[in-house]
Amino acid sequence: MKQTTDILETGIIETIIPERKMLVKDLLRELNLEGKYFGILINGKKADEESEITPDDSITILPHIAGGN
Repeated sequence: MKQTTDILETGIIETIIPERKMLVKDLLRELNLEGKYFGILINGKKADEESEITPDDSITILPHIAGGN
């Protein structure tokens, strides 16, 4: 998996295939992204930290984006 510092510093969207069945919050903990704001998609659909993921799923992590007027 890509280093989490790359996700945090570059703001690049990252897609991850989990190695085993787990919850999104467990994946974020493994990636050291716990407690940070991210949009999470499972197979292109919005998910939350309690959503279950499997190796058959494609997980997209969208870094927090600030902006506006």
